[in-house]
Amino acid sequence: MFYLSDLLEKENHDLVKQTEKLQTANAVMETRLGQLEQMNFDICHDEDAFVTTAQLTEEDKGQLHSSRFQDQAVPQADDKLSRIRKVANEDNHTAVGFYARLSPHTLQLGEHQTLEFDHVVTNVGNGYDSRHGHFTAPVAGLFSFTSTVLLSSSNNHLMQLNIVKNGVDIGHLFSYSALDKGTRTVVLQLSVGDMVWVRNRDNNSPEIFGLGYTTFSGFLITPLGQIDTGDTSR
Repeated sequence: MFYLSDLLEKENHDLVKQTEKLQTANAVMETRLGQLEQMNFDICHDEDAFVTTAQLTEEDKGQLHSSRFQDQAVPQADDKLSRIRKVANEDNHTAVGFYARLSPHTLQLGEHQTLEFDHVVTNVGNGYDSRHGHFTAPVAGLFSFTSTVLLSSSNNHLMQLNIVKNGVDIGHLFSYSALDKGTRTVVLQLSVGDMVWVRNRDNNSPEIFGLGYTTFSGFLITPLGQIDTGDTSR
């Protein structure tokens, strides 16, 4: 009974963390929406200016077309429309996020074995490959990744796993006893083609639970340009 209560408490804690991350992502999207609404407001005002020209006399229209209005107002409106389309296209093409779970009841891991989270619930952007357990960045940006692994047993009662970026250990998951969960969240800047996955670290043959208790997820916080930051984990 103690184990079940402890497990439920940890699951509740994980859900709180996931909610906080979703709230952060929602704030980013609200900022984007605000930009689009402001641009749309500016375009509407420019369109109003064009509508009022229908009320002018032919003489006034001739003067209008020969003035700087045609040279400046029209390009400005076209530029704002292009900016709206650009932001909208960026939003449509940079949505990236995945959530996958381990299906087997239990799974025993060898040294440096990659966890293949086979039950894919969400895979927007098609960055996650369930056959190999790898996430490959389809766009450059700032990403958040979280993995939770529930230990069943091991040779020395320990479980030590890693979140890996391009073969370099970035975050550690640790459990000391049966029915204890290791959880880690990392925030990484990725270039297109960078890979992230979860693997066992030691040769102590940990046995882990599946059945949805062991999970791996990640999402794009914000897209970034291809900038060389000198990150040695690439």
